[in-house]
Amino acid sequence: MSGTYTPGTVPTAPYGWNQQISVSPASPYTPQPEFVKAPYELITTVVPVGPHSTRMVCSFCRKEITTKIHKKPITKAYISSLLCCVFGCFWGPCLIPFCMDQCLNVEHKCPKCEVYLGQYIR
Repeated sequence: MSGTYTPGTVPTAPYGWNQQISVSPASPYTPQPEFVKAPYELITTVVPVGPHSTRMVCSFCRKEITTKIHKKPITKAYISSLLCCVFGCFWGPCLIPFCMDQCLNVEHKCPKCEVYLGQYIR
Protein backbone atom coordinates (compact mmCIF):
# COMPACT_ATOMS: atom_id res chain seq x y z
CA MET A 1 0.00 0.00 0.00
CA SER A 2 1.85 2.99 -1.21
CA GLY A 3 -0.94 5.61 -0.80
CA THR A 4 -1.66 5.27 2.91
CA TYR A 5 0.32 6.39 5.90
CA THR A 6 0.77 4.21 8.91
CA PRO A 7 1.75 5.77 12.22
CA GLY A 8 5.33 5.12 13.31
CA THR A 9 6.77 5.02 9.76
CA VAL A 10 8.56 7.71 7.83
CA PRO A 11 6.55 8.89 4.83
CA THR A 12 8.27 8.71 1.47
CA ALA A 13 7.91 10.75 -1.68
CA PRO A 14 5.60 9.42 -4.39
CA TYR A 15 7.04 7.28 -7.15
CA GLY A 16 9.01 9.38 -9.65
CA TRP A 17 10.09 12.07 -7.19
CA ASN A 18 13.73 12.32 -6.33
CA GLN A 19 14.32 13.45 -2.74
CA GLN A 20 18.03 14.06 -3.27
CA ILE A 21 17.68 17.09 -5.57
CA SER A 22 16.48 20.36 -4.10
CA VAL A 23 15.43 23.43 -6.04
CA SER A 24 16.88 26.77 -4.95
CA PRO A 25 14.46 29.68 -4.71
CA ALA A 26 14.25 32.15 -7.60
CA SER A 27 15.51 34.96 -5.39
CA PRO A 28 16.99 34.74 -1.93
CA TYR A 29 14.50 35.55 0.84
CA THR A 30 15.45 38.63 2.76
CA PRO A 31 13.28 39.16 5.82
CA GLN A 32 12.06 42.73 6.15
CA PRO A 33 12.27 44.41 9.54
CA GLU A 34 8.91 44.81 11.20
CA PHE A 35 8.07 48.13 12.73
CA VAL A 36 5.61 47.62 15.51
CA LYS A 37 3.71 50.81 16.13
CA ALA A 38 2.75 51.24 19.74
CA PRO A 39 -0.92 51.94 20.36
CA TYR A 40 -1.84 55.57 20.88
CA GLU A 41 -1.39 56.26 24.55
CA LEU A 42 -2.64 59.35 26.31
CA ILE A 43 -1.24 60.02 29.72
CA THR A 44 -3.47 62.10 31.92
CA THR A 45 -3.05 63.48 35.38
CA VAL A 46 -5.62 63.96 38.09
CA VAL A 47 -6.95 67.49 37.83
CA PRO A 48 -8.52 68.85 41.00
CA VAL A 49 -11.94 70.30 40.32
CA GLY A 50 -13.06 73.49 42.01
CA PRO A 51 -16.14 75.68 42.20
CA HIS A 52 -15.70 76.86 38.59
CA SER A 53 -15.37 75.11 35.21
CA THR A 54 -12.02 73.40 34.79
CA ARG A 55 -10.02 72.79 31.62
CA MET A 56 -8.97 69.13 31.45
CA VAL A 57 -8.89 65.94 29.33
CA CYS A 58 -12.01 63.79 29.68
CA SER A 59 -11.07 60.34 30.99
CA PHE A 60 -13.83 58.70 28.92
CA CYS A 61 -13.81 60.34 25.44
CA ARG A 62 -10.17 61.57 25.63
CA LYS A 63 -11.06 65.06 24.34
CA GLU A 64 -9.67 68.27 25.77
CA ILE A 65 -12.65 70.03 27.33
CA THR A 66 -13.83 72.69 29.74
CA THR A 67 -16.10 70.99 32.26
CA LYS A 68 -19.80 71.73 32.45
CA ILE A 69 -20.85 72.45 36.01
CA HIS A 70 -24.12 71.80 37.81
CA LYS A 71 -24.70 73.20 41.29
CA LYS A 72 -26.68 71.15 43.79
CA PRO A 73 -27.87 72.26 47.24
CA ILE A 74 -26.46 70.49 50.28
CA THR A 75 -28.08 69.73 53.64
CA LYS A 76 -26.88 73.07 55.01
CA ALA A 77 -29.13 74.91 52.50
CA TYR A 78 -32.23 72.97 53.60
CA ILE A 79 -31.51 73.48 57.31
CA SER A 80 -30.84 77.21 56.81
CA SER A 81 -34.06 77.58 54.84
CA LEU A 82 -36.02 75.75 57.54
CA LEU A 83 -34.52 78.00 60.23
CA CYS A 84 -35.51 81.09 58.21
CA CYS A 85 -39.08 79.80 58.07
CA VAL A 86 -39.11 79.08 61.82
CA PHE A 87 -38.00 82.64 62.61
CA GLY A 88 -40.66 84.20 60.38
CA CYS A 89 -38.80 84.74 57.08
CA PHE A 90 -41.30 83.12 54.74
CA TRP A 91 -41.60 83.44 50.96
CA GLY A 92 -38.45 85.15 49.63
CA PRO A 93 -35.84 85.18 52.42
CA CYS A 94 -36.16 81.46 53.12
CA LEU A 95 -34.89 80.74 49.57
CA ILE A 96 -31.67 82.75 49.96
CA PRO A 97 -29.58 79.72 51.14
CA PHE A 98 -30.29 77.98 47.80
CA CYS A 99 -28.57 80.88 45.99
CA MET A 100 -25.45 81.03 48.19
CA ASP A 101 -22.29 79.30 46.96
CA GLN A 102 -21.50 78.18 50.51
CA CYS A 103 -24.61 75.95 50.43
CA LEU A 104 -24.03 74.39 46.99
CA ASN A 105 -21.82 71.50 45.83
CA VAL A 106 -20.57 71.62 42.24
CA GLU A 107 -20.67 68.57 39.91
CA HIS A 108 -18.36 68.54 36.90
CA LYS A 109 -19.36 66.72 33.68
CA CYS A 110 -17.92 66.42 30.18
CA PRO A 111 -19.91 68.62 27.76
CA LYS A 112 -19.30 66.17 24.88
CA CYS A 113 -20.10 62.75 26.38
CA GLU A 114 -21.91 63.81 29.62
CA VAL A 115 -19.68 61.61 31.83
CA TYR A 116 -19.39 62.54 35.50
CA LEU A 117 -15.83 63.78 36.15
CA GLY A 118 -15.88 64.86 39.76
CA GLN A 119 -17.49 66.96 42.46
CA TYR A 120 -16.40 69.98 44.46
CA ILE A 121 -17.77 69.56 47.97
CA ARG A 122 -18.13 72.53 50.31
